[in-house]
Amino acid sequence: MIKEAEFPSLNGLIAFEATIRNSSMTLAAEELGITQPLISQRIRALEDLLGGVLINRSKKPLSTTPAGQNFYSDLQGPLLSILRATENAKSNLTETKTKISIGAYFGFSFHWIMPRLQRLQQAFPDYLFEILPTNSLNDLVTSHADILFHFSTHVGRYQFEELIIPEVAFPVCSPEFAKKYGLKKGQSLSDLRNLPLLHKDVDDLRWLNWQRWAQVLGITPSDSPVSFRYNNYPLVVEAAINGHGICLGWEGLTNPFVAEGKLIELGPRLKAANRGYQICSNYRSTYAIGNVIKWFINEAKQPLK
Repeated sequence: MIKEAEFPSLNGLIAFEATIRNSSMTLAAEELGITQPLISQRIRALEDLLGGVLINRSKKPLSTTPAGQNFYSDLQGPLLSILRATENAKSNLTETKTKISIGAYFGFSFHWIMPRLQRLQQAFPDYLFEILPTNSLNDLVTSHADILFHFSTHVGRYQFEELIIPEVAFPVCSPEFAKKYGLKKGQSLSDLRNLPLLHKDVDDLRWLNWQRWAQVLGITPSDSPVSFRYNNYPLVVEAAINGHGICLGWEGLTNPFVAEGKLIELGPRLKAANRGYQICSNYRSTYAIGNVIKWFINEAKQPLK
């Protein structure tokens, strides 16, 4: 009977196979993501176990000894089978995880969900999350996601709906832009006519634009026609961070950039108590989705860590 100590390590077999296939320990190390000395060490240990030399190291490219060539030929098929079985097992185990799909607009997906995704996965290690970002209300409604984040007042489409982040909109810009235009942190704007403004969804009534924001607050609007607009909110924020102009920021989305000093908040703030980001689902009563919804609701009450 073969004892455990007489079995070669899988790491040694993989190191040997990769070295012979690449004719180089260095290339084998790069392929496997380890160091060349570790490859050499593992092959030496394999040779010590087998009681002979497998690789002729005196010339480059490396070549096998006759015994090494026979061993390599015998090894390839079984080793490939082991690696394939491992990948199949990983795939099968992944497919047994509870899958939960989450639909949201691009801005919310990138600036609110994504920074929390690692902690969400840590909180639910047996769940497989699928994020479905979109800019289209129709796509969001028809996605049939398990959990959705709408930006609106009461949606009226789902068994469960709860406002988690009320709408608060305010101007933001980069510190460099503020210095260039003589603006100070917290300064309330009263006239937009001489300021470069960054626009998104000018004609989309779901979102505040500069014209409606200024109208509600009694601020002199810009008299420049809109010559360019971005088709999703992350692009607008990135443009503001890079100093291309002022954009409207939203509570919950731009706070991290303000905290990091990449953006500064100007004023005034426009608040809507009954409008904002709603978490919605037809499956809150299920154990898995119900727990994730509770996690999101609690997360909305906490500052981003």
